[in-house]
Amino acid sequence: MERSLEKMRTEARKKIDVDACLVSGGKVEGIGMFGIPSCVAYYKDGGKTCTDNSECEGDCFTPDTVEIGTPVQGVCQSSEHDSFGCVSTIENGVVSNAICQD
Repeated sequence: MERSLEKMRTEARKKIDVDACLVSGGKVEGIGMFGIPSCVAYYKDGGKTCTDNSECEGDCFTPDTVEIGTPVQGVCQSSEHDSFGCVSTIENGVVSNAICQD
């Protein structure tokens, strides 16, 4: 399994234009539970408190699973890959969805 995983990581690295990634403000990082390299773009408002997706470049979420309909304040995603694990998305000040993803 480890050799197969390293092969996947090596193949993924070959497909990344590192210079283009850096110029666009991204960073090459391992993502997901297997740490597969990708160009990760970061949002300028990442970490800002929010109550709705309209207040964020990405999603407004809480890094916990909370019952749908619960009033809550969240944070704006730092990057498009911030939602790995279990999170609850927030719309109009209440939890609208809870999801777990690897």
